[in-house]
Amino acid sequence: MSNKDLYREVFSQVHTSVRINVEDYQTMKKQHFPARTFVALAAIVTLLAAMTATAVALNIFGLRDLAFPERTSIQVPHVDEETGDISYEDRVVDMISLQGYGDTPENQACAEWEQFYYEYTAGRRFSNDIYDEGGKYSEYPVYDDTMAARMDEIVDKYGLKLHRTMEDVPGREAWLERFGPTFLSEMNVGFYGYAYDDGTCAFDGEAELGSDYGVVSYQFRYTRKGYLDVVALNVGDLRDYQEWDYRTQSGAAVKLSLGPHRSFIWADLEEGFLFVNVLNGTQGDDTFAELPLDQAGLEALANQFDFTVLS
Repeated sequence: MSNKDLYREVFSQVHTSVRINVEDYQTMKKQHFPARTFVALAAIVTLLAAMTATAVALNIFGLRDLAFPERTSIQVPHVDEETGDISYEDRVVDMISLQGYGDTPENQACAEWEQFYYEYTAGRRFSNDIYDEGGKYSEYPVYDDTMAARMDEIVDKYGLKLHRTMEDVPGREAWLERFGPTFLSEMNVGFYGYAYDDGTCAFDGEAELGSDYGVVSYQFRYTRKGYLDVVALNVGDLRDYQEWDYRTQSGAAVKLSLGPHRSFIWADLEEGFLFVNVLNGTQGDDTFAELPLDQAGLEALANQFDFTVLS
């Protein structure tokens, strides 16, 4: 099984708030966890491990301002193309919240929950039964009463609400119905995704950028403000990214970050936080990209969306 096949297999499973990424996936140290823990679409969240003591310096309204206060130790999987065996490499990486800047309650709540989650679940085994199926915590990785109580504390502390229900969004046409006919260009295909009752949503997609860049894969996420969302992204080393401001052809002001293998399009909007994880960079990507990406290519991808429909 190739890296991309593994990603597609994980992608096909649905319904939890933990998203597994091929590049960023880690095994939870081979613990026995309910199958519902492994979902899929966004492929943007890694499983956190122990926090290190290295603090992240801020750059005002830049990518660093999305980062958790400390760098994170994770296990990165590698798939043997011939045998399908998965091995793991330990790395210390920068993690960012996809809910907003570090001074926002959404970001701080995400960081606090993630730290608790991986400290609490380390070494524990949980029942295969789904905790609170269809109830208050059904859209979150909550496995027992202790975790439920901790989530309540965090929600109360930061004045947030919980996602209540999730619905499947089957693909491009459904996304255009949701956001309007200008949301995705003709060369931009939004695949299957999901949306919560509050408007938070996510999907994977591909955009054709012509002969210079080929097909570029991405992962789109829009998170509504005022809700607890436990999605975080491993960005490797923040020092590897070039950043600049850009206004798209549709008039949306966004931030662009270009890295070696991953790049980002993001914006702090009035009612939510937009983040597009682009699976390509200046050095390309053997799994998800045909050709390397440069600044002009990332700007071209940003122009394949009408982000103004989100504000």
